[in-house]
Amino acid sequence: MRALLIVAALAAPALANPATVAKVRSTKPVAKPAPVAATVATAAPRHDGAHARVTFGLAGILRAPREIVGRREEPLTPEEDTAKQIEKLLRGPLRYGVTGLFVADARTGEALFAVNADDPLNPASNVKMISTATALELLGPDFRYPTRVLGATPDGGAVHGDVYLLGSYDPTLTVGDLDQLAAAIAARGITRIDGDIVVGPDPTRDGVYRAVIPIDVRAGEPGAPAVAAAPPGMDLIALTVAARTARAPGRPHLGYQIQPTTDAAGHPRLAVTLNGTIGKGGTTRLAVVTRERTATAGYTLRAALRAHGVDVGGELKTAELPAFVAASTAGPGLPVELARHESARLADVILRVNKWSINWLADRVIMTAAALARHTSPSMNVALDAMYGWLGRHPRLAKADLLVDTGSGLSYQTKITPHELVSVVRGAAGFLPESDPALARAWLDSLSVSGTDGTLSRRFMAPDVRGRIRAKTGSLSTVIALSGLLDVDPMRPLAFSIVTNGDRPLSKGYVRKAQEQVIATICKYLAKTTKAPPPPAQPITPPPPQAADPAHPALPDDLEEADPDPLLDAETAGQK
Repeated sequence: MRALLIVAALAAPALANPATVAKVRSTKPVAKPAPVAATVATAAPRHDGAHARVTFGLAGILRAPREIVGRREEPLTPEEDTAKQIEKLLRGPLRYGVTGLFVADARTGEALFAVNADDPLNPASNVKMISTATALELLGPDFRYPTRVLGATPDGGAVHGDVYLLGSYDPTLTVGDLDQLAAAIAARGITRIDGDIVVGPDPTRDGVYRAVIPIDVRAGEPGAPAVAAAPPGMDLIALTVAARTARAPGRPHLGYQIQPTTDAAGHPRLAVTLNGTIGKGGTTRLAVVTRERTATAGYTLRAALRAHGVDVGGELKTAELPAFVAASTAGPGLPVELARHESARLADVILRVNKWSINWLADRVIMTAAALARHTSPSMNVALDAMYGWLGRHPRLAKADLLVDTGSGLSYQTKITPHELVSVVRGAAGFLPESDPALARAWLDSLSVSGTDGTLSRRFMAPDVRGRIRAKTGSLSTVIALSGLLDVDPMRPLAFSIVTNGDRPLSKGYVRKAQEQVIATICKYLAKTTKAPPPPAQPITPPPPQAADPAHPALPDDLEEADPDPLLDAETAGQK
């Protein structure tokens, strides 16, 4: 039986004396997280400055501790040398704040290294590991959000009565998708819709979640008002131009005010007032963001239908689907599907969430997945209940032992230990007996690969680690985290989590580099102790093996705090 080493080094408090020495101790293998007190949400990390000592076990029996620092005759074992290097990093680059580390055999859960492993810490976007695994289990990797247009069976080239735009809370629906719906209707030979575009009263089910309307602006005569226009046929916009043209060329300085209103007939309108200046001879496009998601979708579809040669006699109105069906049945006939759009597979949507850490999409995916599975409206409360349910079923983590309050991790209240995060990785990656291989494959494919793609595209570039780490990053002003899988020893894939929390804002580049050194040290230990040659770099998978996922374009480093969303639901936005 291979030797087991548990390093329990405690970092010094923020801005403490750099000379403080971390305490290191050993313990027996732990297959799953030890119970954590119910007060975990407010528990403070421990700090200790005792002299470092190490013990390690062989065949389940702990050896007597011996000093591993300073001069001595016999050389350090690989375990002792690795512990010494980790301690050096904890006393150096990671001495400010507290760093937790837990590394375990992904297949067995047998602990290998631990540092403050049971301290409740904030892992930031590592929370996305939980929300995406939950969404995959609720809906399946092949689920697609459908958006349909319903109406009476066409009579020649006409649809008599209203048509219904019926969505499914698709967070990825775009203006281009609505144009495809309009094109599909025109392709059926339909040239006229007699009635209105009907949408439901839910503010997001039938709408474009990230509703942005482009306004094209160009300069007029110097000193005169600018010239602006909404997209052709976009009758939702009532535009007032207060912006002026500067007397000299220069960068535009434009802004807008937006106010929901109605016209004389009671139809919804967005009163948009442009202000500021645009340089002489200049042109630009201003993105107007609105929370009127459903109205935006309805009027966008209406304009797109007209652009494709389909005349729409009415405007936009709101009705529940049963009322629309009843009215259609009593009038032009039972509605049929006139056109249908389906989103990308949920597995591909989740790939976007995890590889590039998109906060708004993470929250929206788990909210909609939980709502669709439970036949209710999306809310963060429903989403969190589903996430806690997944944690209880798979890594067997109790709700009282941790605190999760978003699907994205964009919160300063989250508390999870590194030990628990490793259990999450093992559960989501398919290393527990009850795991579903298809869900595990989809989840693993969504993680960033070191030196290759996503938020790890520019990290871990050294040949011995590039392509051998598949992980989720995490970043807030006082948090740097990384959790995932190491594939260095083909016989022993490792699940790991390293989390650094500070009392003050952390230097991201400095802490990330130090964390990378810790992980690289563990990889070197594995390279020394493995009995088989390391395999070619490829995505890490649980048995049965799977093919590598397609390449994805590299993007900038960690995006966790780089994508604030002005369109989040009020409930979600209040938790940021």
